[in-house]
Amino acid sequence: MVEVVTDAMTDPDRDRAQSYVVFRLGGEGYALEVMRVQEVLDVQAMTDVPGGSKCLLGVINLRGHVVPVYDLRIPFGMKVDAKPSRAPSVLIVETELGNDSQVTGLLVDRVSDVLEFSPEEVQPSPQLGLGKTTPFVRGLIRHQEGFLLVLDVDRVFSALASMNGEGV
Repeated sequence: MVEVVTDAMTDPDRDRAQSYVVFRLGGEGYALEVMRVQEVLDVQAMTDVPGGSKCLLGVINLRGHVVPVYDLRIPFGMKVDAKPSRAPSVLIVETELGNDSQVTGLLVDRVSDVLEFSPEEVQPSPQLGLGKTTPFVRGLIRHQEGFLLVLDVDRVFSALASMNGEGV
């Protein structure tokens, strides 16, 4: 069950706070703006696409629409988990490439929460030396004993598009 948690924020803080879907991938916690996520699904039967990119797990039928589902582990350079300990989830996200918008699924290990954070709680993306930033992370949020990595979903889709040799 996913529930919205609001800490003891004052009303002006609550007006500026942004909600994030919190999910796990490869042992790390990530956050993605709620307004980018249409829904969260349990993994269902996927149809393989012969000749598809290595990131493309397959397509699903979402209320009569064909939705491609991509494995986030591949562009992130993570090892693919052939036998996950629990059923993964699919984040259904709308992408804008040029003038086109498309609904796409992103496979994650699990979705845990929807939380609100103020803009001040989102810290800039970390530097990796020589002025380089991490390509898919646009910020960090201190949460519990660690950090949530705020996902730059537009960069993820750009990487998926280049791996596909075209648009996502």
